[in-house]
Amino acid sequence: MSTDTVPESGTKARTRRAILDAAVDVLGKNSAASLSEIAAEAEVGRSTLHRYYPERIDLIRALGEDALDKLRAALERSRPTEGPADAALRRMSHECFDLGPLLSLFFGDPQALSHAAFWEGLGAADAPLLDLIERGQADGTFSSALKVRWIRRMLWWCLLTGWESFNTEGYSRTDAIESIDLTVARITSPDR
Repeated sequence: MSTDTVPESGTKARTRRAILDAAVDVLGKNSAASLSEIAAEAEVGRSTLHRYYPERIDLIRALGEDALDKLRAALERSRPTEGPADAALRRMSHECFDLGPLLSLFFGDPQALSHAAFWEGLGAADAPLLDLIERGQADGTFSSALKVRWIRRMLWWCLLTGWESFNTEGYSRTDAIESIDLTVARITSPDR
């Protein structure tokens, strides 16, 4: 049995989670932050961080994988194939709202955190979103004037903007989500 298939102990899993969470927080504020700053935020020694992630790129890849795992879970919870397309899209954006820190990290500064595996993985992970938009266009719920991938991109930017408004501009969570819903509804509204 390889070490990749052996589940981590509770302590190792908690340490890994603390490092990943600290990296999102620290790199979300400063994409050039050092590994020492991330270790300090995670309350672990730099040597501990290096045992888990020997190089910065290893940590970045792990952040990307974690982001994709969280995205897949949020999309699954949103039940995109159930009910009217507009209601499913609202559920999807509500489920993805709490991914704001990860969205800020990966969409807010893609130059600093770019690696092909994340962007390729994103295309596969958000396939349910593309399917939902296509379904909404096919049944007339959504406008067919805009391309599916354009609507997808606008949804991600709306979510990022909503999160940043909540996180830095004093919007309540409810106000931010309602603003996202209203914006997305206008982008997707059917042809008149």
